[in-house]
Formats: sequence, C-alpha cells, structure tokens
Amino acid sequence: MLSLTTEHDLLTAAAAAVRDRRASLNWRQIDLAERSGVAVATVRRFERTGVIALPGFAKLAATLGLADDLVAVLKKRPTQATSVEEFVKAPAKRQRIRRPKA
Repeated sequence: MLSLTTEHDLLTAAAAAVRDRRASLNWRQIDLAERSGVAVATVRRFERTGVIALPGFAKLAATLGLADDLVAVLKKRPTQATSVEEFVKAPAKRQRIRRPKA
C-alpha cells in the first residue's frame, strides 16, 4: 500500500498522540514519567522530537491506556476482495526477486 507518510511524520504523529492523551488525563510530563517508569527527560525529548526506544514507547503507551489500540493497528489485516471484479482490479502481490545462481 502506498503511503506518503515519512518516518519523521510517523514519529511526530506518535509523539503528538502521546502528548494529547497525557494532556487529556491532566497529567504533567513528570506524572507520566513517574507512572510509567520512563525518565522525565525521555518523556520530554519524545514529545519534542518523537525519538524514543521501543521499550520506553511501550511503557508510555501501556500507562496511557493506548497499548490495545496500538496492537490492534499493528495486527490489522489487509482487506480482501469480496468479488471477482475487486480481485481483478487489485494490484498484483509483490514477489521476491532472487539473484541468479553463480
């Protein structure tokens, strides 16, 4: 599937989602840090730049109640054709390109 979202856009959106959820709970950055076990400097840097290690992101997501939503998005299956017409119109699946044997 074609996406125009860059890595930077994804990181920025993730940081904004965490910041918005934290704000909706009326938590300060230090509150989130204490509840999640992530250093307050890491929370601040993540909300500012979007940069964080995966375990830290997982702790923040779980603490904010976003873990189930995150897992659901990652497990989302591609839609399947419901008719022959849709199947025919669907782009071909990519196949692995193999190098010729030497």
